[in-house]
Amino acid sequence: MNKLLYFFIASISIILISSSLFAESVNRIDAEKLFVQAQKALASGNNEIAENLLMKSLQRDPNFTSAIWQLSQIYENRGKLEYARELLLRGLQQNQNATWAKDKLKRMERILVQKLLSEATNFMTDGNYTSALPKLALYHGIKPYDPIPLIYMGRCHLALNNSKTAKQYLTEAMERDPSNSEIAHLLSAVDNRIERESLNEVILQAKKILSNFTTARNKEATNALQAILQKDPGNAWAKEKLSELDLLTSKSTETENQKDGKKNTEGFKLKEKTSEAINILPAAVLKYTIIALLIITIILLSILKRNSAVKNYPLQGTINLIPILDIVSLINSNLKNGHLLIITEKSKGEVFFEKGEIIHARYKADDGTTAFHKIMAIQSGKYIFYNHLPKVKQTIQEPLSLLLLSMKPRNKLFPAEKSKSMTSSRIPV
Repeated sequence: MNKLLYFFIASISIILISSSLFAESVNRIDAEKLFVQAQKALASGNNEIAENLLMKSLQRDPNFTSAIWQLSQIYENRGKLEYARELLLRGLQQNQNATWAKDKLKRMERILVQKLLSEATNFMTDGNYTSALPKLALYHGIKPYDPIPLIYMGRCHLALNNSKTAKQYLTEAMERDPSNSEIAHLLSAVDNRIERESLNEVILQAKKILSNFTTARNKEATNALQAILQKDPGNAWAKEKLSELDLLTSKSTETENQKDGKKNTEGFKLKEKTSEAINILPAAVLKYTIIALLIITIILLSILKRNSAVKNYPLQGTINLIPILDIVSLINSNLKNGHLLIITEKSKGEVFFEKGEIIHARYKADDGTTAFHKIMAIQSGKYIFYNHLPKVKQTIQEPLSLLLLSMKPRNKLFPAEKSKSMTSSRIPV
């Protein structure tokens, strides 16, 4: 019986894992399709459409780094540095070896903190301290050891009467810059306000107790009034009320009966009953359940096998049927190593990939970015992709997303060749 139970649990685990792998595979395929569409939109100059497609791609597969880099660049170009920075951080979590992204992040953060401080200062000048706080919090997140955002956040909370919170920020600022006289002055003002607020709180508490006073609350009222005198020994109101309490009652007694707790063993009994129910489960039910689970597992595995077969990428074909942009984007999104050979009637070009990113390209007498842009303009010919990556000198540092952003729309790349196409049915390369 125990063996059947273990086999039942193992079958369920296989089904859950298979379902998870199937869902991830489908999501990645959808994300890649949306990414390819976004590349086409960028190549045509439709950045807004490309942005929407990339967002949909990341909704299908949040770990798709190619879409993350591309969308970050679009946000940076539009001046949305906060969003661009978040995407760079997200991409670096997936690919920690992207040194170009680390360098770009440092440059972006230097510009961003100045922008955030300027916006926060404007809000504070207008008295809108609530809107200034998120800007300062982001500044603090970027530079946690800088005392400036902590000082400004302390000022905002002080203006909003959040004295204790203001003291926390100013205390942190003092730890980072102990010799700053401005911080010391603000801390002194905050301490004075906290003392006044604390005294007002105990006075209000004592008044609340006295407003519903009974002889049973005599001790509670006495403690509340004594707490006032500890903070303000000369408080005349508290002294007067203590004298009145002494006259109203001469003694106070409070007795409380403690109830003995009883141990509850019903939980243990329930576990025992559950175990017994499992042991008496008919063997026939387990047998048919296991058979059904095996059938479901076989069906899921066949679906996964068929899906993986569909995901085979073409190794060769004609550019007339599949644009060169689709081929390059597909290799990039699947992180392939190798080189792509493009053959036309009069010339040939080569693009070299390392983990999906382009490291070198050559076309006729050109190398690097110039050669890549000319290859992307080819509209007819054959292509062959080889999984082998020969040893070549790296002439391209930028990721594919940046290379495509730097391209002009196709009809603007080679105006001379456009005029030739008017007199021939074939487009010369």
